[in-house]
Amino acid sequence: MNKLTSLVAFLMIATFTFAQQGSMSFAANSLDITKPLDTEANIGYYMTDDIMVSLSMSDWDNFQVGARYYGICDGMFIQAMTTASKTDSMTESDYNIGAAAGWTLDTGFWKFQFEPMIVLDDIQDFTPRLAWALRFTL
Repeated sequence: MNKLTSLVAFLMIATFTFAQQGSMSFAANSLDITKPLDTEANIGYYMTDDIMVSLSMSDWDNFQVGARYYGICDGMFIQAMTTASKTDSMTESDYNIGAAAGWTLDTGFWKFQFEPMIVLDDIQDFTPRLAWALRFTL
């Protein structure tokens, strides 16, 4: 029984250690050091090698949830996201659905990546914009 328990423990540790999925990622798209908490930073979790789910929030009422798919081309991604923001009535929230497409480019410096992208904050209001982020993957 001890050998079986040891084998199961070893397999669990090996799965958590060597698998790409399950790694965490952090990103920020503003580097204004005079306002460190005003950035739109997010935290991401790689569900598989090709899919990352991310969350960013400024408070409990204003947040964004997104999912990225990396399996299109080398370093390219597409992203779908929903944004919730508190309205003036203070009892309801406004939800927008957005999208993004871009590339994850290795900077050559440790585990930092540069991500230029085209973003639609609200699909119904078709106003694309250029954006960027610096991502750090654990």
